[in-house]
Amino acid sequence: MTHKPDNSDFIRRLKNRDKQAFRELVDMYQTRIYNLGLKMLVNREDAEDILQETFIKVFSKIDAFREESEISTWIYRIATNAALMKLRERQRINKKLTDLDDVNIMPILPSNLLVTEKTPFDNLLNKESRHILEEAIESLPDIYRVVFVLKDVEQLETAKIAEILDLSHEAIYSRLKRARIQLRNSILQVYKEKQEEDKHAMS
Repeated sequence: MTHKPDNSDFIRRLKNRDKQAFRELVDMYQTRIYNLGLKMLVNREDAEDILQETFIKVFSKIDAFREESEISTWIYRIATNAALMKLRERQRINKKLTDLDDVNIMPILPSNLLVTEKTPFDNLLNKESRHILEEAIESLPDIYRVVFVLKDVEQLETAKIAEILDLSHEAIYSRLKRARIQLRNSILQVYKEKQEEDKHAMS
């Protein structure tokens, strides 16, 4: 029998290192955490790393969970911080490669995100449009990308996102607005370039 994640008895079992309770927790959140990592990092292996790191930390740090918020918020905070650290590590590596003028090493990205749960974006976009959106999301600065993914992709409530990121509601709205504007401009630019290519091809 699967318990509600914020049931006090269930939390007590987790803190007592009950393996069955931990398996239930993983079953409840592994898909959502994997998808979060995938949308943030656009790389399956990195998403799997985030998934593993998150639950290792949840298991090892469960005693630090104060039950002042939902356990889902705590788990998302751990996963989000892990994803942001991975992004910053990737940026440091890319900067070093740029400093070395190593132009032959290019990141290999999947053409499509592996999504195990449909989101509103997936239902609206065809294969080509989804790829354009993926690249636009990847181009967002970290501070905008994480808010966009949590709000518009994961569809978390603003209050929960504010708690996860330790930001005010105003900061969440501001970053989300900027993320949407930048995404819109990036996508419009791609379609504008495609239209120009099509015109040249027909002339």
